[in-house]
Amino acid sequence: MVSEVSDATMQTTMLDAVSEVLSVAFFVYDRNDELIYASRLIRSYFPVPPQFLTPGTRLRDYLGALYDTGWRGVAAGGSSDTTQSREEWIAEHISAHWRERSDVQQCDGQSRWTRLTKRRLPSGHGICVITDITDQKKREEQWRADMERVQLTEEILDNLPQPVFVQDRNLGMVAVNKAFCSFMDIQPESVLGGALAGAFPDQIAGQLMGVTRHVLETGTSSAMAVELPTAPSGSRRVVLRSQRVGKPGRYFVVTSFADALGTASEDAAVATAAYTPLLRKKDSVLAEVRAVHLGRKALLVTTDTEFEAKSLKTLHKLGFDACCVRNAVEQEAFLSVARSVGVVIDLIAVDTEMDVRCLEVADDYDIGTITLDGFQIDTELAFMIMEKLAGLEPQAIPDDWEISTGEAEPDVRHPHAPAPLVLVAEDNDINQIVFSQILEGLGYDYRIAADGEAVVRFCRELRPDVVLMDVTLPLLNGFEACRRIREEERGTGRTTPVIGVLVQAFERDRDECFAAGMNDVILKPLSPDAVEAVLERVAPQLKGAAAG
Repeated sequence: MVSEVSDATMQTTMLDAVSEVLSVAFFVYDRNDELIYASRLIRSYFPVPPQFLTPGTRLRDYLGALYDTGWRGVAAGGSSDTTQSREEWIAEHISAHWRERSDVQQCDGQSRWTRLTKRRLPSGHGICVITDITDQKKREEQWRADMERVQLTEEILDNLPQPVFVQDRNLGMVAVNKAFCSFMDIQPESVLGGALAGAFPDQIAGQLMGVTRHVLETGTSSAMAVELPTAPSGSRRVVLRSQRVGKPGRYFVVTSFADALGTASEDAAVATAAYTPLLRKKDSVLAEVRAVHLGRKALLVTTDTEFEAKSLKTLHKLGFDACCVRNAVEQEAFLSVARSVGVVIDLIAVDTEMDVRCLEVADDYDIGTITLDGFQIDTELAFMIMEKLAGLEPQAIPDDWEISTGEAEPDVRHPHAPAPLVLVAEDNDINQIVFSQILEGLGYDYRIAADGEAVVRFCRELRPDVVLMDVTLPLLNGFEACRRIREEERGTGRTTPVIGVLVQAFERDRDECFAAGMNDVILKPLSPDAVEAVLERVAPQLKGAAAG
C-alpha cells in the first residue's frame, strides 16, 4: 500500500515537472469523467478553487466551479458563452471533452489567449492541454496588419498617376507602380529585386544611382532632369525626384517622375541638374537660382513650426525675403500694412492644414498663391515656386525690409562688424535646420559641416568663433574631430571653443567630450535659450557682436 502511494506521488511530481518545463497546463480524467491528475499551472489560467483540482473530482464539478468563477471565454470565431445558462454551458463543455479530438482557442477578455487541446484516448481516458498563445496571436495580428498595410500601399502606388519606384537600403528595386511599368514599357517581374540598370539605360542608371545613394545616406531630397527613351524611337524629358522615408535601419528611397516640359523655364532645369547637401552656400547652381528670385518677397501662412522652419529655409535658399504669419487675421493685417507702405508681396505659400479663408485673403489682394503639404517642402516647393513665378521679371534688390503692425519707427542703420561665425557639425538634415533657425534668430553667422573631416577642414580654413560638435558624425566622430582640431591649434596661441552636442540617452559621453578637449556640452532636443546660454558660458565676448 505504501509502495502504491509512493508511486502515485512520484508520478504526480514527474507530471508537475513536465508541465513546468513545457510551460503548459493539463489535466487527465478517466472514463467516468473523474479527475486523475491536474497540474498546478492550471490555476494560472483558470481561477478554480484548489479543492476542485484534486483527484476524484468529477469533471462536471470542475466545470461548474469554473463557470461560477465568472470565466466563460470567447472563442476565436468571436462566439461567447456568456448567454448560456450554467447547465447548458457545462453540458456543452462535457460533450467537447468526449469528442475524440477538440481544439479551441479562447480569450479571457483581458487580451490573454489560450488554446485548449482535448483528446479522448481509446482506453476512455481523456486529457486536456492548456497553452498560452497570446504572443502567437499578437504576431498573427501584426502580420495581418502588415499585410493590410502592404496591400494598401500597393493600391495607393498603383493609383498614383505619376510613375513611382521604391528602393531599399541596398538600392534594390522593391516596388514599382503601374504607371512606372507603363511609362518604361516593362513588366514588374523584370525589375523587382534587381538594380536600376534593369530599368534604365546604363548612363542614366549610373547617374541615378549616385543621386539615390546620396539621398539614402544624407536624407536630403534630390531631383535630376533626364532624357528617357520612349517608344518607338523618341525621348521624353522628365524630372526624377527622390526622397528618403522610413526609420534608421529601415530606410527606403522613393522616386517619382514629373514631366519637365513647359514647367517653368530653363531655370527649372538648372535647379534639377544637381543634388547638393543642404546649406552648401558656395554651390554655383544655387547661386544661379537665387539670382532669379533675389529681392522677391514671400509670405508663409502656417501654425506648424517644423513646416515653417523647413519652408523658410527653402525660400531663403532660393533668394526670397520671407516671413510667416499664423492665421488669416494676421495675414490680412500684414498684407494691409505692406500695401500701405508700398511693399509688394510676390508669393503666398499656404499650409494645406490652414483654413480656406487664408486663400481668400490672398485672392482679395491678387497675390499668387501655392498650397503644399509638409512632405512637399523638400521635393516640390522649389518647382512650384518657379512655375508660379515663371515670366515675372527679376526685381531690383531693395534695402532690407521689415513690416510691423505696430507704430512705425524711423529706419536708422549703422554699419557694424561681421556677426560671429559658428561652425555646426551635424549630419542630420532636420537638426541642421533646427541649428540654422536658432543661430539666425540669435544673430550668428554659421556654416554646416556634415562629417568629422569637414569639421576639421572648415575649422582650419574659416577659423570660426565657436564650434557646436555633434559627437556621432560619419567619417570622423566628434571626439576624434575635436582632438584633431586641438592638435592643429597646438603652438598657434589659438583655442577655438568647442561645445559637444549629445542626446539625452548618451549623456554618459559627457566625460569623453571633456577628455577630447571640448569646453562644454549641450543636450538635444535644442532650444534657442539653451543654445544662447551655452554660447554665453564658453564665449561671452560674442554676445555683444551678435546682438550688434
